Amino acid sequence: MKTKSAIITLIFSLGFLTFTFAQPSLEGTWKSVKQLYILPDTTYTATGDDMINMVKIINKTHFATIVQADSIQNSMFNGGEYTFRGNIYTEHLKYFSDPSLIGKSFSFKSTIKGDIWTIEGPIENEGEEKPVWKIYEEYIRIK
Repeated sequence: MKTKSAIITLIFSLGFLTFTFAQPSLEGTWKSVKQLYILPDTTYTATGDDMINMVKIINKTHFATIVQADSIQNSMFNGGEYTFRGNIYTEHLKYFSDPSLIGKSFSFKSTIKGDIWTIEGPIENEGEEKPVWKIYEEYIRIK
């Protein structure tokens, strides 16, 4: 009987640990609430009314980003598959309003705390010795 109790306790403990340490889900709709873009000669920071209206929609395998700006020329969309392993979020672009970026992948350090998701890191372009610019984006889950 003691062996049976020990086995049940072990199974329950392993299940609890798996639940406790499971990676948070990215699935849902996320609205950007802070944007920081660092270029070699300037830094652009936006919050509140200064922000570009940006939403990411994520399911189990794919993402879509929509940026609604003051004109169609300043608006943007992209999408494709993504991976999220450990604290690295990688977008694999299959669609983009700038066709030159289709087929490229971009990886970012990513953290989720409750309903706040942040991504940050350099934007590295092929053929560059070092990244030209870095981003920090903060999102809140809206659905």
